[in-house]
Formats: sequence, structure tokens, C-alpha cells
Amino acid sequence: MENTIENSPISIGRAFAILGILLALTIPASIVTAALLKAAPAFKSWITMLGYVLQFAGTIAVVYFVWNLRVTDLGKIKLVLFPLALVITFSLSIISESLCSLIPMPDFVARIFNEAISLDFAGYLTVGIAAPVLEELVFRGIILAALLHRYEPRKAIIWSAVIFGIAHLNPWQFIAAFIIGCAIGWLFWRTRSIWIGIFMHWANNTVGFILGYYAGDMNVSVTDYFGGPTNYAIILIVCAIVTFGCVKAIQRIPAAEPSEPTMTEG
Repeated sequence: MENTIENSPISIGRAFAILGILLALTIPASIVTAALLKAAPAFKSWITMLGYVLQFAGTIAVVYFVWNLRVTDLGKIKLVLFPLALVITFSLSIISESLCSLIPMPDFVARIFNEAISLDFAGYLTVGIAAPVLEELVFRGIILAALLHRYEPRKAIIWSAVIFGIAHLNPWQFIAAFIIGCAIGWLFWRTRSIWIGIFMHWANNTVGFILGYYAGDMNVSVTDYFGGPTNYAIILIVCAIVTFGCVKAIQRIPAAEPSEPTMTEG
């Protein structure tokens, strides 16, 4: 997925407009899935995945035809980045889940999460394959790539992570999505490739799905297995230190050279 043409710069407002398109497309996607579910309820998991794919594919199509924005992937990734990114993913997941646990989740929200994701093969394809690929295409490959052409990296990365968090439409996933979104965004900026983000997103979602599958509850957290508060505190400190060390190691690896924007936007 290597492209030789990068997108024009976009404003933060236009980035939010892309989010609006994505959310608006839940309506036609829901209509399609509701009709299919009525006709074939036994295929609920597959129909749910279809609706999800239609929503993101529709967003990619709309922003391309309306603003000529396409997925940007210009970087070549050094293999050493993958194990470092994997460690960062797991460490930040533990930290973010700890923060999320500070906000009590109502029972009805927990039920919605469990009903939304089927713990079967099609459910994993949605969570573990479709979500990492499609969300990275939109939030990093399109939105962040274009924001980096208009704003300094820190601002572009933070705003893209905010948009990524808002897209999940709830405070619990917002926290985790924002934190991991900042990490993926930073690595996208350094590599100019969406592949590292897809890998991190896949690892995060796959571990979450596996835990949910064996517990029979998608709301289970890896932090549930830590034991007492002392173990909890030690693990969080270790995660913070390990993340810092991986970041420093990545900074020693030469970053991809950014290209010049093709135009400016007023």
C-alpha cells in the first residue's frame, strides 16, 4: 500500500467534518444491517461486520470524491519497530484501562458492549481485522496524514487522537483510544506508514477479544488479573518505565523524511 501522492493539508475543522461523515453513515449502514438481520438473523455477526465495513468504506469514498483525500502511506518500516511498538501497545493498554476503571460503567452500557460484539469468528474478524485496518486507513492514513501537512506534529497528532477517541462515542473507550491514538499517531509521523498502526491496533484488539472470549464478557480487563493494589501499582510503574524506554529506543532510529505539502488551504 505505497502511494506516491500525498494529500493536501486540511484544517482541524475539516478533520471533524470527516468524523461527522463517518458517524452520519451509521444511519444507512444501520438500515442495511437491520433489513438483513430481519431476513437472516442467524448471520448476525457477519451482518454486523458488513455494516461496519460499509460505514468506513463509505467514508473513504466520500472524502475521496468530495475533497480528493486518499489514504497516504509513504514510509518503509524497519522491522525493529514492531517489537518495540508491541511492548508500547500492551503497556499503554494497561495504563489506559487503569484510568478507565476510575469511571464506573453503568450496567446497561456493559450490556450494550457485550451485545455489540459477538464472541465468535465473525466477531473477531470485525474487532481484530476490520477495525484495525479500516480505522487506521481513516484516522491515520487520511486525517492525520493531511493534518501533518498543515500543523506542527504535536498538534496534528493530539487532534487526530481526540477525533479517534470521539469516534468511539463513550468516555471509557475515548480514554483508551486517545492514549493509543497518540502513540500510533507519533509512530505514523516518524514512519509515514499506516502499517505500524494497523499492527498496534490489531495487537490491542486481539488481546481484548481473547480475554473477552475466555471470560465470556467483553468488558473484562487485563487489570482484573493483577491481584492486590500493591501488584497493581508495581505493574503500572513498570509499564510507564517500559513505555519510556521503548520511546527512547525508537527515537534513536532515523525517522522517515516528510515531504512538502502540495498546496495550502485557507
